Amino acid sequence: MFGLSWLDIPLLILLIWQLFYGWRVGFLISLCGILGFAAGAVGAFFAVPLVSNWVGDSGWRLAAVVGSALAFIVVGYSIGVGIGSWLSRGVRLKPLKAINRIFGAVASFVIAALLISPVAFSLSNLGVPFVSQVISQSGVIRTIDSFTPTPIKQAIAQWRSAVVSQGIPQLFNQLGPVTQTPPDARTDTPALNNAAQSVLKITGTAFQCGQNQTGSGFVAAPNRVITNAHVVAGVSQPVVETPNGAMPARIVFFDPEQDLAVLAVDGLGVQPLALGAELANGSQTAFQGFPFGGPFQSKPASVQSKGTVLVPNIYGGNNHPEEVYQLAGDVQPGNSGGPLLDMNGKVVGVVFAKADSNQQVGYAFTLKEVSPVVEQAAGLNREVSSGQCTKK
Repeated sequence: MFGLSWLDIPLLILLIWQLFYGWRVGFLISLCGILGFAAGAVGAFFAVPLVSNWVGDSGWRLAAVVGSALAFIVVGYSIGVGIGSWLSRGVRLKPLKAINRIFGAVASFVIAALLISPVAFSLSNLGVPFVSQVISQSGVIRTIDSFTPTPIKQAIAQWRSAVVSQGIPQLFNQLGPVTQTPPDARTDTPALNNAAQSVLKITGTAFQCGQNQTGSGFVAAPNRVITNAHVVAGVSQPVVETPNGAMPARIVFFDPEQDLAVLAVDGLGVQPLALGAELANGSQTAFQGFPFGGPFQSKPASVQSKGTVLVPNIYGGNNHPEEVYQLAGDVQPGNSGGPLLDMNGKVVGVVFAKADSNQQVGYAFTLKEVSPVVEQAAGLNREVSSGQCTKK
């Protein structure tokens, strides 16, 4: 198991208690109790971001979030146990007592462990630095996460997107219709796997709009991360999730017109990505990030066209010219701010939008737009305002 933190003590107590409780009461009561626990956890999973948005006072926000999550879980569990006790009154399992206890213990332990994951995921994506850091340091949560299949984690992220803002700008097919589907190319090559170490998830809460926000970014200079401005718009304390855990960030560059931002993360210690060269039409690429705020994904794409088009600012007004790539690729909310990479793992653009009428079309700023920001990133130190949030 990974190294333990103070949060692991109550989590381990919970798991051990579930193990012995399942042994004592048997399979039926354990199953009903865990189903009630699950129902409460699902309620907490969706309620946590809403409660965080409703509570405007930062001093009370954490207490309200934790209290509401515990309330949902305790009530659900209590109802489940009550139903299980009622059902078990007419059941006589003495001949199978040992088997009943073993199955009760296993079911109680395993399901409780599995339910920790979505609740922790929901809490970590609130964008509250202290909460994100504590969860990222938990060895129990990381162990459970390592055994949770990726498709399940992706599904959890998509379910949660119903109540969390992960909006991505949508553009009409600015450079003409796409004539190809996304390529079926490998994105697990050594070069792209190496680049993936420098692609990070970004979370935060924009209290002006009452919403949590997630997106992607990449390390462009020592201790500097580039993302889209709309990912951190209205966020006062963004959080960057690194391979070593969650870290607080400062916004040191914010351009709502160009939709680019730079975050300073002291002590980040992640290798910056190198810039590549401009791409020709038909070039095979990959884009990396955290769609729906879920697990990391590296997906293939191809450049369908490149050109200068009128792009609105992050608030939907003031159209201005930007050079962009139109991509055949499955770009989703949460990919915003992630890098577009050539097959050597070098940055050739920044994903910022998808087509409004085609699920398989995305857009990325070219190096013409991105390079000037990358070049000045290392020297940016003064914290700046993140402007107004964009209501999704």
